Amino acid sequence: MNNFKTLSPYLRLHRNQYIVGTLAVLGANAAVLLPAYFIGRAIDGLRLFADGNPATPGLTLMQLALLALGVILATVLSGSLMVVVRRSIVFASRQTEYEIRRDLFAHLSGLDKHYFDRARTGDLMNRLTGDLSAVREMIGFGSWQVATVISSFVVSFAWFFSINWRLTLAVLVVFPVIIGVLMYLSRQVSLRYVPMQEQNSAISAKAQENFSGARVVKGYAIEDREIAEYKVMNTELIRRALFLNRVEGPLFAFMSLLMGVAYVLVLLYGGRMILGLVPGSPLTLGQFTQFTLTLERLAWPMLSIGMIANMLQRGMGSWARLQEIFAARARVHDGGRTDPTIHTLQGDIRYEDVSLTFEGRRVLDHVTLHIPAGQTLGITGPTGSGKTVLSQLITRLTDVSEGSIKVDGHDVRSIPVRTLRENIAVVPQEPFLFSDTIASNVAFGLDNDHYQPIETLKSVRHTTPPEARDVPPDMDRVRRAAEIAGLAGEVDRFPLGYDTMLGERGVTLSGGQRQRTALARAVARDPRILILDDSMSAVDTETESRILQGLRTVQEGRTVLLIGHRVSTLRHADHIIVMDAGRIVEQGSHDELLAAGGHYADLERKQRLESDLDDTDETAIADAAPTRPTPAQPAPQPAPQEVKR
Repeated sequence: MNNFKTLSPYLRLHRNQYIVGTLAVLGANAAVLLPAYFIGRAIDGLRLFADGNPATPGLTLMQLALLALGVILATVLSGSLMVVVRRSIVFASRQTEYEIRRDLFAHLSGLDKHYFDRARTGDLMNRLTGDLSAVREMIGFGSWQVATVISSFVVSFAWFFSINWRLTLAVLVVFPVIIGVLMYLSRQVSLRYVPMQEQNSAISAKAQENFSGARVVKGYAIEDREIAEYKVMNTELIRRALFLNRVEGPLFAFMSLLMGVAYVLVLLYGGRMILGLVPGSPLTLGQFTQFTLTLERLAWPMLSIGMIANMLQRGMGSWARLQEIFAARARVHDGGRTDPTIHTLQGDIRYEDVSLTFEGRRVLDHVTLHIPAGQTLGITGPTGSGKTVLSQLITRLTDVSEGSIKVDGHDVRSIPVRTLRENIAVVPQEPFLFSDTIASNVAFGLDNDHYQPIETLKSVRHTTPPEARDVPPDMDRVRRAAEIAGLAGEVDRFPLGYDTMLGERGVTLSGGQRQRTALARAVARDPRILILDDSMSAVDTETESRILQGLRTVQEGRTVLLIGHRVSTLRHADHIIVMDAGRIVEQGSHDELLAAGGHYADLERKQRLESDLDDTDETAIADAAPTRPTPAQPAPQPAPQEVKR
C-alpha cells in the first residue's frame, strides 16, 4: 500500500483519462450482457408462440426483429466503448511510463559518484526497462482488467438476482474458495517475483560487463570461463522462474475448475427449477438461457482474476525496485549554505588543512595549498598518493572530511554545484567518448543551451523533451580545440573528417587519440579551471611536447592543474608539488625541486636515464641495419658489352 501511495501522484496526473476509461468499461460490460437478455426474451416468446395458447400469445415477427436489432446495437455499443477504454486507460499508462522513465533518468543524473561507484549498469538498465514495463502493464492493462472484473461482477450479479435469487446464491458458494486461494497464491507470487528480477538484473550486469570488456576477455582467452559463469547464472534464473511458475501456473487452472463447478451447479439446480422440482422457484427456459449466457460472459473476468493478481504483484514488486532508485540521495548536492548569487569564478583555489577519509582509509592528510588564479600547478607522486582525489575535491565529486576548499574565497560547498562545474573542465586519464561523431564529442561541453534543471524535469508534464543535438556544433571552436590538442592532423586524414562516427566508448580510436579528443573537448569549453589528470600518458613524448606547446596559448588567464608522472609534462608549470601517502612532501619550481635532490630529482634522473637508454638502443638498431643503395644514388652497373656474332 505504501508503494501505491508513491505511485498515486503519477496516476492523479491522468485521473480524467482513468475516470473516462472506468466509466467506459462499466458501460461496455453492461452492454455486452444485453444480448443475453434479448435472447432470453426471444426464447420465451418463441416457446409461447409454438404452444399456440391464445391466452399467452408469443412474439410477433416485428418484435423478434426488434430483439435481433437490440442484440446488434448492444454489440456495437460494447465494441465502441472498448475503443474508448483503449484510448484512455492504455494511452494514460504509456504517458505515465514516459513520465516515470524521465524522472528516473533525471534522478539518476542528479546522483553522485558515490552511488555509481556501487551501482551496476546492467541492473540499472534492467530496472529502467523490464521493471518499468511491468509497472506500465499494471497501471494500464492491469487497471483496465480490474475495472472489467469489478464491473462485470456487479452487473452480472444484478442480472442474476433479478432472474432468480436462489440460483444466484448457489453460484456464490464458490466465491469464498476463490478469494481464499487467490490471496494465498498472490502472496506467494509477490515473494517469488522479486528474487527472479534480482537474478535477471545480475545476468544483465554480467552481459553488459562482458560486452564492454570484450577486449579483455578475448585478450586473456577466457571466453569459455565467462560462458560457463553466464550459464550458471542463467540456470539460476530458470530455477527461480520455475519456482515462480509453480505458483502462477495453478491460478488459471484453478479458476477454470471453479467455473466448471459453477456451470454444474447452474445446470443441476436450474434444471430442477425448470422442471418444477423446486417449490416456489419458477424458472422459464428463456430465463435459464439468459442466466447461463450471462455466466458465460462472466467466465473471462473470473478466469482472468489469477492473471490480474499476478500482474498486480509483479507491478508492485517492480515499482518497489524503482523506488529504491528514487530513494537514493546524492551525498554531494546544493544545501542550505549554497549561495545562489555566485555565477562566475576566476580560479583562485585554496586548500585549508584538507583531509579526506574514505572507507576508513586516510586518502588526504592535512593538505594546505594555494593556487593563485591563472597559475599552472604541476602535481606528481607515486600511484595512490592522492593526486586525482586532490583534483576531484575541487569539482565536488566528493567532499572533504576535514578542513575546507575555497575558490575565489568561497567555500566550494557554498557555490552551486552547477556553477562550480560549468567553470571547470576535467580530462581524465581514461576518457569516456560517446558513440557519436568526433565533432559532437569535442563539442559535448558546449551543448548546455538545452539544459533543464532536474527540478524542472520533475515538475513539468506532457511536454516534448528538448533534443540534445538539434543545433550543429560550432565547428570553428571544434577545429581550434582539435589543433591545440594535436588531433586536427589525424582527423583531417579520416575519410569523413570530423563527421567520423566513433564506436562505443570511442573504441575505433587509439588510446592516444581518445585522450586528445577528451583534451579537445575540455579546451573547447574554455573553462576558468582546467584539470589534466595524466591526460597525455598514452601519447609519445614528441606528441606531448606539441600538445603542451599548444596548451600554453590557452593556459594564460586560467588556472591549470597538471597531473602527471613525466617530468617533461610538469617542467614548465609555475609551481610543482610532489605527493606521497596523501601529503605534500615537496613543492617548488622545477629548478628548485631539482636542486633539492629529493623525490622529484630522483624521478627526473630515472626518466633521463630511461630516455638515454632508449636513444642508445635506437642508435644500435640503426647501425646494425644493412646498408642499401638509395634511389638517388643507384649502384654502378657494368658497361654493356658488344655481342659478337
